[in-house]
Amino acid sequence: MFCKEKVYHLLTFLFSVLNLSDADDQIRVATTSDTNLIYGNSLFMEVLEPEDINFLYKIRPAKNFGAVFEKKYTGMQLILGNPYSGCSSLQNHEIVRDRIVMLQRGECSFVTKTFHAQIAGAVATIITDNDKNNDDSTIDMIKDETDREINIPALFLLGKDGYMIKSSIERYGLMGATINIPVNLTGVPINNVNKPPWTLW
Repeated sequence: MFCKEKVYHLLTFLFSVLNLSDADDQIRVATTSDTNLIYGNSLFMEVLEPEDINFLYKIRPAKNFGAVFEKKYTGMQLILGNPYSGCSSLQNHEIVRDRIVMLQRGECSFVTKTFHAQIAGAVATIITDNDKNNDDSTIDMIKDETDREINIPALFLLGKDGYMIKSSIERYGLMGATINIPVNLTGVPINNVNKPPWTLW
């Protein structure tokens, strides 16, 4: 028994040196039965490409409107909306359809932005703060005074995260980023995940 324990500890050490920790193995895309795993008030998405923004990002579901994720999305495209404000019909609806669209806070309500994403055929919308230096403050996205029905998930992303994602997409001239969403962090210490180096959570 003693020898087995020594071997186990040695292997664990070697794996950690090679950055193949158990925590990394446990970070996985949620299965359909647990897609709505919320850590505190947040869900998580993983950017796969571009490689320079290959991190796990915390996203906060809207407080009182929109749907929840009913399935996982693996290798999904995250498309920048045009206009980026999302305050009018999306002109790039052809590439937004059946994908997730990222919009920016400001100029109109969160419901209006999500409504335009929904009309364009998006499966969800991520609304990033318009303060590109915001690396720690989340807000509650609440419904407006209209009666529009929103049937897709709406999620809030920190401004710094949104700025870095958008900048990378534009720098490489890509249609969008490739993401996994939602990601299951069950049993994984939050300090062990591959979070962006510029955020404070």
